[in-house]
Amino acid sequence: MLSATFPAVLIGGPPHSGKSVLVYSLTRALRAARVPHYVLRACPDGEGDWSNETDEAVVKTIRRKGPFNAAFVNSVAAYLQKRHLPLLVDVGGKPTPDQEALFGLCTHAILLIGDRPNDAGAYARNTAVWQEIASRQQIPIIAQIRSVLQGENQLVATSPIVAGTIAGLERGTAVSGPAFDALVKRLARLFDYSESELTSLHLAQAPVELTLDLPALAQTLGALAGRWLPQQIPALLDYLPEQTPLAIYGRAPNWIYSALALHALPAPVWLFDARLGWIAPPDLPVTEDGNTAVSAVQTGWQASQRPGLGYTILEMATKSQYLNWENPGGLPLPKPQINAGLVLSGKIPNWLLLAAAKQLAPDFDWLAVYQPQLGGAVVVNSGNQGYPLGKIVSI
Repeated sequence: MLSATFPAVLIGGPPHSGKSVLVYSLTRALRAARVPHYVLRACPDGEGDWSNETDEAVVKTIRRKGPFNAAFVNSVAAYLQKRHLPLLVDVGGKPTPDQEALFGLCTHAILLIGDRPNDAGAYARNTAVWQEIASRQQIPIIAQIRSVLQGENQLVATSPIVAGTIAGLERGTAVSGPAFDALVKRLARLFDYSESELTSLHLAQAPVELTLDLPALAQTLGALAGRWLPQQIPALLDYLPEQTPLAIYGRAPNWIYSALALHALPAPVWLFDARLGWIAPPDLPVTEDGNTAVSAVQTGWQASQRPGLGYTILEMATKSQYLNWENPGGLPLPKPQINAGLVLSGKIPNWLLLAAAKQLAPDFDWLAVYQPQLGGAVVVNSGNQGYPLGKIVSI
């Protein structure tokens, strides 16, 4: 199965139309229907599922607006051209010429156009702009949705495109209505690959014998609706051999990935990244001040430490949506203060989190990974009875 056969559906429209909320709602509905896909953020706004699942005050603290530059464009283009899954592509509301060029790598488009209460002509103008963009980039439109803050949800047509109105696309709300349901059905037909088919394809490419399909394993270990809970970490690790090379696959919290990687130490670990395929966490430079030569540090990378109550918090962040996995030397970490415990925090990809965890965990009594939705950090590695595996440390 060639990656080029996987569809890439652009979701575009002017700013403040509710695109991020629609993308979040669509991906949740598709996951519930077991339709395999991945959400690719083609705008450096730093938002993801967490922004709809977390308290708004925390969201405002974590959200980072990154630069739209050549490195970002090249990264997104590479992911679009070498797809490992069907994609939902979340794009910005004011595309630059470079960003618009990325649209041409997509196979279909959904337009979400918001009403402007104080500008009666805005909807028609914005619709024309985005229809012209789709035409210019030769992307067929499969849906055109009107977004209103208040009003009725309506389905106008399902053929040749899905057309209708969705009301109340506000962060933290559950999207529903006939137009939304029709859109989910259209995407499910387009993403016509069975979950088992794609899982078998990806697992067959794993670099080691012991591979973990985490969604399936969650069901085996009794996770309700396949959702992992921190207190399941001990049972998960008891289920597996220690110090054994391991390949990790599937959607799961970052603390599950970290616990597995540390359980395998000193053996190597691989994980499946929907953007990159199978990769191993790289070795990162650890320095006294966290800096290498300024020219060598990847654009937007930040790593700093601060004291907690009996532990050190290592904060990792980036103003760039995509970090270069092939340049780990540009992602330096500060050498943490030696303390009882270490908390890793940051909206970073799993391969980077695992790299930091594997390198730093041996120096601490316990290590935990922060998750905003839980309001604390989950202990994933411990030699301290006061901090058992699965304990949530308040931050």
